[in-house]
Amino acid sequence: MYGGIMFSLEEDCGGLFVRKNHISFEFGQGFAMDDPKKILEGAGKFRRHLKIRSWEEIKKKDVAFFVKQIAQLR
Repeated sequence: MYGGIMFSLEEDCGGLFVRKNHISFEFGQGFAMDDPKKILEGAGKFRRHLKIRSWEEIKKKDVAFFVKQIAQLR
């Protein structure tokens, strides 16, 4: 529907979306995720995201830390 790749366990839990100037990792239950560095973006009721603009940001924003949390939230 939104032109991305959705990740699902028992239900949709996030996705990867390509935009013009960045890639967005979106987490459907992002509000409940541990974010000690306060780098998740978004102010909606549930969803939070990480905007990745370079290869370096994948490590800098610790994408793996957030992706690993998805299974723990379900």
